[in-house]
Amino acid sequence: MKKKGICGICPHKCPVLVTIEKERIVKVEADVEHPEGRVCPRGAMASDIIYSETRITKPLIRVGKKGEGLFRESSWEEALQLAGKSFLKIRDKYGANSLVSYVGSSGSEDATSRCFTGDKPFFKNIGSDNDMGCGSICNTSSNKLASILTYGVPATELCSDIPNSDIIFVWGKNPKTDAGSMRVMKEIIQAKKRKALIIVIDPRGEGIAELADIWIPIIPGSDGALAIAMLKIIVESGRYDKDFIENYTAGFEEFANYLRTVNLKKMSYDSGVSEETMHKISDIFCSTTKISLVSYTGLEYQLSGVQNNRAIQILWAITGKIDVPGGICFRGSDYTVFELKSANQAIGSSEFPLFSGITGKGQFTKVPNAVLYGTPYPVRGLLICGASPAIMYPNQQLWHEVYEKLECFVVLERYMSEDAKYADIILPSTTFYEYESIVNIRDGMRLRKQMIEPLGEAKADVFILQGIAENMGFGDVYPKTKEELLLWMCKGDKELLENLIRNEYGVFEEKKITYYKYKTGKIRADRQPGFPTPSGKFEICSTYIQQYSYTPYPEYKDIRSIENLGSKEDYPLIMTTAARSGLRFCSFGPGIKKIAMKERVPTIDIGEKDAKKYGLKNGEEAIVETVFGKEEFKVRICPMAEGSIHVAGGTGSCYMEGEWRNHNINNVCSMNYSDPISGFLILKSIPCRVLAKTIYNNKNGEKHSPLF
Repeated sequence: MKKKGICGICPHKCPVLVTIEKERIVKVEADVEHPEGRVCPRGAMASDIIYSETRITKPLIRVGKKGEGLFRESSWEEALQLAGKSFLKIRDKYGANSLVSYVGSSGSEDATSRCFTGDKPFFKNIGSDNDMGCGSICNTSSNKLASILTYGVPATELCSDIPNSDIIFVWGKNPKTDAGSMRVMKEIIQAKKRKALIIVIDPRGEGIAELADIWIPIIPGSDGALAIAMLKIIVESGRYDKDFIENYTAGFEEFANYLRTVNLKKMSYDSGVSEETMHKISDIFCSTTKISLVSYTGLEYQLSGVQNNRAIQILWAITGKIDVPGGICFRGSDYTVFELKSANQAIGSSEFPLFSGITGKGQFTKVPNAVLYGTPYPVRGLLICGASPAIMYPNQQLWHEVYEKLECFVVLERYMSEDAKYADIILPSTTFYEYESIVNIRDGMRLRKQMIEPLGEAKADVFILQGIAENMGFGDVYPKTKEELLLWMCKGDKELLENLIRNEYGVFEEKKITYYKYKTGKIRADRQPGFPTPSGKFEICSTYIQQYSYTPYPEYKDIRSIENLGSKEDYPLIMTTAARSGLRFCSFGPGIKKIAMKERVPTIDIGEKDAKKYGLKNGEEAIVETVFGKEEFKVRICPMAEGSIHVAGGTGSCYMEGEWRNHNINNVCSMNYSDPISGFLILKSIPCRVLAKTIYNNKNGEKHSPLF
């Protein structure tokens, strides 16, 4: 039997055709009748993933010491009662804010996400301000903060008009490894066929860079240096839209004054991009307004990540490429001015008030301090859903110490993880194939059909959370049955639900792109010309950034300005980490034998010139070292910006297969250095050095002595 539906392996909702035999999924293919039908290599291995011998299918309660990974099976009733009772005991002893929840990318299916967002996220129901998620380390900086603080809307309300572009800049993103429908990649391929110019700015020369007409290899973390340099060249040569600047921007003169102080030679040195190339790209950039931008999270994990993103957005704005054919456009209209939210006493809100003001949440990077040192107050209870901070955040040993000190640690998971082995209670989650829900898709909603029965005693995350909530006194907040869940996801709209059941591919609200809305008053809800910002203008100087005493305009800060990260003489390379993989998804993947067999080892990726310079050979073992420590990986020589390396992330769990279990690049990164606005850790711009293992051993592993 074949069924059309939505892929249930990750949250990206690809339309697929599922073959089911004897009530088991045996094959997953792209739904070729759907315009966005696709199955990625990971999705094609659905049967191996769903029926893996490592699946957790019954509730587990710890019987050994934390970290030993010793558990006994229990009933759902016992596990849910114990979780609820333990969390309430902690609340009564330490206060509501001593409870924290964290939902990760693997758990962020629409129904699950709704349990942790909105006016009453999970622990908020009993008074905690500390419902958090992977937005503390992914997506939020570029898709919310940078965009809201500049345009007045999140990046989800913007789109690049690629079909009408003459030139496409791909900056901080590799669409070739996107999860989901690959819509952007398909549009780029079509643009390439009609001779649009593709310019890729990326440290890595693989993936989308292979399609580029111009690849600009850039030092990781220095995107802001290139953007600021281009802005200086363009502004000082007068090649900007003077009408737009005069009537629709705030802070141009102040920013122009800063640009006068910028030294192009220094920006070139920091970025690895020659001054000649900077001028060449600026000339191309000023040749037409029909230039679109493809950008994403690659720009977030930098010392000035928010401001680097904003500098790029300002490039498009002041040269007339916003709200025009072929440029960056608004998907909707009638936007109100974004009002900062109150995060009350959420952890991290005092250190990163603007992050909390935009998200309404705390910054999870500060949770270890609360657990280990009681700063700003003690945290003793943690609920994790579909996430692995011990793998995705720096310093795994730190997270082990955090988990050991918790008085109640509950994990919702499908497979054992480096975090779950420290849990007091493990609750088995279904994959998304094993329950029915309603999900948001591009410009609409769709019914996610249940394809198979849950394995063993596994339950959907939303029903697990309802069960915990039931034992804490707020069970009525969440649905208890499939019927309740579907109506809940439609916010009680029975007519909408009926339409979704009738329409196999979903219900859509057509959003047709129109242009020049900022001139006609169609962007703002008050119908006035301009943008939905506090000033009513495109904010080069951000009102909210200035309100919190940060520099209001983009100001580039280079990673090497932090002396504690080591000198360039001692640590001559800059490391970026964790580029996306078509097989792995965050920390998920290497625990499945078939996935690990297809991508056998995590590697240090380094360019040929640097490999020769530092005596490295393809396939040999080498040591990558920062001031925080060292890790061993195999060398892979490939196109990379000179002076940089890339190392695979999402590794280092004892439950992973083969070489994936032995190496964790985040152990040579730090929890102590971050973007001052977002709190995003600097994971993609770390000074480092690399040496062949044989040479390193001969030097007796001197930890901080120069190796070159």
